[in-house]
Amino acid sequence: MLLTSAAIANFRALDRVEIQLDNLATLIVGRNNSGKTSFVNLFEKFFGYDVKFVLEDFPATRIADIKTALRVFDESCTRREAGEIDEAEALLTEALKLLPQIQLTLTLKYTEDEDLAAISDLILDLDEDCFEAKIESTLALASPQGFL
Repeated sequence: MLLTSAAIANFRALDRVEIQLDNLATLIVGRNNSGKTSFVNLFEKFFGYDVKFVLEDFPATRIADIKTALRVFDESCTRREAGEIDEAEALLTEALKLLPQIQLTLTLKYTEDEDLAAISDLILDLDEDCFEAKIESTLALASPQGFL
């Protein structure tokens, strides 16, 4: 089994990035503040022990989206109190869509003769010619309305 790519969304400097991994060696190079450490930290945050995400883990553009979501949510509450239920619901939907999620999608390739016990629950494809599995981890708010 081989990890062939990692796609990242909304984590620090990595707004939307996909990195292809080679089976022999992968070297991550770049200028300062280009996301090299963030790439490694994301794996630690998703797969490490007792690690927490913080607001600063979102890109600055997503923090602006959160502020906008708060304003739209407040307007939704004002409309609801005024009895404008349809407008309030539309604004609430808009506010919830603005809340970011941090995502990590891993692509694994395997052969049919490998022991797939570790990923057997992830292989849902019945195509006998498919030897690829994707693992998507998403950090999202458990209670978005409570957050707002």
